[in-house]
Amino acid sequence: MASFKDSIREISENQDSNLVLALDIIDEDRMRLSSRALQILEQVSPYICALKLNRPLILKLCIETGIKDILKRAHDLGLATIMDAKLNDIAYTNLATANQYFNAGFDALTASPFVGWEGGLDSLFREASKRGKGILLLVHMSHKGATDGYGQDVFDKLTGERRQQFIVFAEKAISWGADGAIIGATHPEKIAKALAILKGKVPIYSPGIVAQGGSPREAIRAGADYLIAGRAIYDSSDPEEAARSIRDEAISALGTS
Repeated sequence: MASFKDSIREISENQDSNLVLALDIIDEDRMRLSSRALQILEQVSPYICALKLNRPLILKLCIETGIKDILKRAHDLGLATIMDAKLNDIAYTNLATANQYFNAGFDALTASPFVGWEGGLDSLFREASKRGKGILLLVHMSHKGATDGYGQDVFDKLTGERRQQFIVFAEKAISWGADGAIIGATHPEKIAKALAILKGKVPIYSPGIVAQGGSPREAIRAGADYLIAGRAIYDSSDPEEAARSIRDEAISALGTS
């Protein structure tokens, strides 16, 4: 059984794209929301390698009906699917939640390392490995306030040194066997620092492209493997062209990095 890390690499090569669409659209009309989500997915599918959904969309469309339709279409288009669950609870709750998402058809989930391993994320990682699913660990988020937590200095009991929290989390991504490390494109210097630890063993996913100020080119040059973009695509007057433009900039950056 191929790992998610291997599967998305193959999809990325087939699609000639390392761009993940964050389809975080909102609409109070459920039918209109479903229709728009599928329409955008169809339009941008040639330029992305994966689809990422968030909790507001899940709550509105229902995981057993509308979301399954979107996931099926994404898979039919040859794309990977990621649930931005940001799991951060005790093991029992994490596992029960993850199985709902995996059973619906998601290929990977995001999780927060703050909850820790034993009795926290341990059962989640074991279940994902057993099912050939992926876990992407939040190493440093993209919003401005992320530095309050992910960028804080922490005391390392083993070495007696003070280090930044996201550096510790990058090390956890390796030791826990994560399929990806999420580091905001708004912090290219942190991508570069984490890359020195991850060293290609854990791919870097960078959200915050364009809408939050992250540069596709700078993120790639700093070491990002996959870019995550949402508003810059679905809020555009031409989502297809917006996705193509970001994809092309990423490819260009890879060629010069």
